[in-house]
Amino acid sequence: MERKHTVTNILIAINVLVFVIMSINGGSENTEVLVKYGAMNKILVLNGDWWRFFTPIFIHIGLGHIIMNCYSLYILGGIFERIYGAKRFLIIYLLSGIMGNIFSFAFGSVYTISAGASTSLYGMFGLALSMYVFYKNYGNLRAFGRSFFGIIALNIIYSMMNPSIGMLGHLGGLIGGFLLGGMIEIRNIRLNKNTKIIASIVFVVLAAYLLRYGYSI
Repeated sequence: MERKHTVTNILIAINVLVFVIMSINGGSENTEVLVKYGAMNKILVLNGDWWRFFTPIFIHIGLGHIIMNCYSLYILGGIFERIYGAKRFLIIYLLSGIMGNIFSFAFGSVYTISAGASTSLYGMFGLALSMYVFYKNYGNLRAFGRSFFGIIALNIIYSMMNPSIGMLGHLGGLIGGFLLGGMIEIRNIRLNKNTKIIASIVFVVLAAYLLRYGYSI
């Protein structure tokens, strides 16, 4: 497998660039700045800011937040970009992040502002789970997926215990990544056709239902 992490490095660079721009223009922990640059806010989405399903993936609240997420992206992105290839990895990363933000929009408070690459990073956790579930004839892939069980459990527990963490976005990213793992194949390995169809339908229907639910409130 190629060792280049081109997409991962570009994503990290975008995160850092956005963080620097926000820091220069008022601070990444300033509510007005967060809203200006596209953080998730239910009221603003209801008022037409649909792009907030996408932009929060690249926004971070505070120095510790971006350092932690960029480090995680460097590790996880490098692994999954090698396994899936650059284009497929990018699609999975962005769509799982969007699914996480859809969850936040559907079930989150109208007063909450959320942002961060964590929605997409949890998508990588979901992707690992999908390897364990959907690649039953590949022992090495199942073992790889199983190796994430403990990490995922610890992260979920930590998220539940820390009220400042957007658990809804994490859960949405995890589910999104899992379903995308059933839709998008690992390089040079074929997925069962029925698995791809079912996972695709569930992903689309779930996203549509959550959007309808969120916009109906």
